[in-house]
Amino acid sequence: MRSEGRIEKRVAVKIPARLVPGENGLLAETTTIVNVSARGARVVTSRRWRLGEQLDLASLSGEFRRQARVVYCHPLAGGQFCVGLEFGRSASWVSVAMIW
Repeated sequence: MRSEGRIEKRVAVKIPARLVPGENGLLAETTTIVNVSARGARVVTSRRWRLGEQLDLASLSGEFRRQARVVYCHPLAGGQFCVGLEFGRSASWVSVAMIW
């Protein structure tokens, strides 16, 4: 049975980043991370991503990079999408904190 709410709190941020699909680096997109935790992140993007799609998420500064899986993709106003990402391995708080 699924419990309500998140296991970990996410930290609100505004970090320029790049999403790169695992199978095709030519479809990379510059985006913004809007919140992050050790287990995942939420990004705003102009593209609809498929559930389960494997991506690389990297801050444009190069200080943070994680493999992630799309767990949701919801439409937003203006043709954008809100995408929930689950990291392939948990990010340490040290590495997460380095990006802000």
